[in-house]
Amino acid sequence: MDRRMFLQTFGAGVASLSLPAFASPAPSCKIIGIGAAGCNLATALRASNILDRAGAALSYVCIDLGPHALEFVDIANDACPALAPIKTLMLAPVRAGGRVNAARAACLHHRAILAELLAGSDMVVLLAGLGGGSGSGVTPILSRLARDAGVVTVAAVVTPFAFEGVRNRRADAVMNRLQREADLAMAFSNEEWFNRFNGDTPMFDVFDALDRHIANQLHAVMSRLNTPRSRAGFTFAPDCQSV
Repeated sequence: MDRRMFLQTFGAGVASLSLPAFASPAPSCKIIGIGAAGCNLATALRASNILDRAGAALSYVCIDLGPHALEFVDIANDACPALAPIKTLMLAPVRAGGRVNAARAACLHHRAILAELLAGSDMVVLLAGLGGGSGSGVTPILSRLARDAGVVTVAAVVTPFAFEGVRNRRADAVMNRLQREADLAMAFSNEEWFNRFNGDTPMFDVFDALDRHIANQLHAVMSRLNTPRSRAGFTFAPDCQSV
């Protein structure tokens, strides 16, 4: 299934696309966690096994500024030796700390390495929390690099709570850009998700349920890579705006 047919199933415009068909019987999909929230989500999705049922050949990478979040990824790798390890890439020795421009600069500095990382995949799924530094600064650039490489690009991002004023405004701006840069941008609102639960539900359980929800949404999208051409006209409507 080529990228044009994939996009047509979502009602996307394809007039400017001229891309070869995927040759692999098991399309390759790279799951990339960006920043602390993205790294946590990538680790959770790998452990859930939900995406394994989509029929794609999966690989996981986590990217951040500074070592803190990546150290937790290494711990997760050591704790689950039976699973394929999540590769890590540190873009700068110091974490972004909410500095979007620093994250952008680090990403652009390693542009060639990132382009090489993205090349050769049929689909790239970018995971991030918006509103902070790394997720907000790196995700749109990676999305553009992936699309420039001819890769189907999906951004699955978590947006802040309503009380996080500055982070919310930043997340809105980044989401607007992702809607232009990615083939499919899926936003999952922390605010709306937490409103589904009563105050007695442990926070860990709420976040765990959100991870599973995101995994199920991505499973449905990733399964499109294996849809036979004869069924390409079927339109799947994912939960693209918010939960």
